[in-house]
Amino acid sequence: MDTTDNASLFSYTSGRYLFNENVRLKERHVEFNVEALQRAAEASVNNKHGKVISMKKLAEGGFNRVFVLVLQNGFELIAKIPYHIARPEYFATASEAATLAFLRLRGIPVPEVYSYSATAENPVGTEYILMEKAPGVCLASKWVNLQDLEIRRLAHSFVELETKFFQIPFSATGSLYFKKDIPSSLQAPLDTEEHATEANQFCIGPIADYMFWYGRRASLKLNRGPWKNHVEYLQSIAKKEIDWTQRYGKPMKPDFPHNDLGLGIQRPGDHLRLLECYQLLTPHLLPKDPAHPFNQPTLRHPDLTPSNIFITPETGRISCLIDWQHAIIQPQLLAAGYPRAFENPDDELSPELVEPKLPEDLESLQVEEKAAVCELYRRRLLFFSYRVLNGHFNRHHIAALRDPLLLGRQMLVDRAGRQWEGNLITLKGAIMRTAQFWEHLPDVKSVKCPVQFDQMELDQFSENEDDWLKMSVAVEQWRKRVCNITEEGWVRNEDYEEAKKKLGDLEEEIRLQCEGDEEDIQAFRTGWPFRDREEVD
Repeated sequence: MDTTDNASLFSYTSGRYLFNENVRLKERHVEFNVEALQRAAEASVNNKHGKVISMKKLAEGGFNRVFVLVLQNGFELIAKIPYHIARPEYFATASEAATLAFLRLRGIPVPEVYSYSATAENPVGTEYILMEKAPGVCLASKWVNLQDLEIRRLAHSFVELETKFFQIPFSATGSLYFKKDIPSSLQAPLDTEEHATEANQFCIGPIADYMFWYGRRASLKLNRGPWKNHVEYLQSIAKKEIDWTQRYGKPMKPDFPHNDLGLGIQRPGDHLRLLECYQLLTPHLLPKDPAHPFNQPTLRHPDLTPSNIFITPETGRISCLIDWQHAIIQPQLLAAGYPRAFENPDDELSPELVEPKLPEDLESLQVEEKAAVCELYRRRLLFFSYRVLNGHFNRHHIAALRDPLLLGRQMLVDRAGRQWEGNLITLKGAIMRTAQFWEHLPDVKSVKCPVQFDQMELDQFSENEDDWLKMSVAVEQWRKRVCNITEEGWVRNEDYEEAKKKLGDLEEEIRLQCEGDEEDIQAFRTGWPFRDREEVD
């Protein structure tokens, strides 16, 4: 039996962290019974393919470790094991298994689930899903070699699939489950009367959105759905943060350089007042008519990156969509938007639909510049193709995308669901803009905006927000300079030593810039963002 050293099977080896590395690695260390997993894999395909002869780590993502197991006759299958931070325990695995099974019944190309355990109370000693190895090749590995026709086929095949998502008539907001996995008190009907088999097998249950279970939220008694009423869902997003902030929120300063803006200590009580303002707005963010298409509960892929898309090499068409953990069903207007793999690579969205072109002097460019120009062109062509085909085939989605307040409302809901970390600016800005454009919200003709700001407060805030955004841009540029480190400080293994040196150089450069100003120096010393620190969750 060929297998990797067990220690590397259990531990995170796909990157390094420049700060709080011990915390990140501990979160991602999951021990289990290797032999029991192999026996479970053999049994999951009815022992038709013999014994497992090799097992190796295939990938490690933000919340899971993925292994490929090869059986005696060459058959391969995938074992997916969540980290300890992959909240919600039980629900995340149960929901993903049910979501995959449901989508396959709907003709969506996703891996077949052979077996799963949503609890660690099994011989393997951890939750797991055993599933089909995705057919085709990963888009991330094929992307740079795709021809124009293949890019258009990719967009076309994805829009065809996505149109199906927007047409599934779910009854509630939440996540998908097998009925057998969820207490009846937590079930809402699937609402697919014409598919009796599905209705008998599946239900909508508590939301598997990570932010409803993150850290100590998992132990709080919260309303996690399912929700028949979209206003209750919108309010629950803030209620979980209100409950958490009341218990655990502390006065704090933001990190450097934001702590150098002169805003002083930020207090959780002010954050709570903003969350209450958000809750006053929630009845008016979506149309009042529950049957309005914008309120239709809609399922989409939770994180559609090129790594989660597999294509048929010969055609460029989608062969499989993987990684459905944390998938949720939510009102269509909140679900709408461009998936990450299909996003606009440019800062502005052109009102004109003009097909991108390569520059005429392409062949005269230097190798690196030519590669960058071709990469931008491919991304523009994929975005353009998705945009055009979406408008042609998916009228529900295009209606939401054309709503002028789409991003403002989505941003407001997103900010209200974020943890208190000493930042009052982003949520307040989203609330102020909603109040500013109040008359453009649906069904508010005779309703006065429940949140009011005087002109002096608006002017003062505008100045603070501009400064805050400039600081955020600066931090983003610092990350890019340090080998594109993530917010958690992750870098590729091969970049670690270089990133460590670049971070040290950056820290010294910023320290020298602050010298001579005692306030700047103090802000830098106490709030340098790329440092080991105690975390609050």
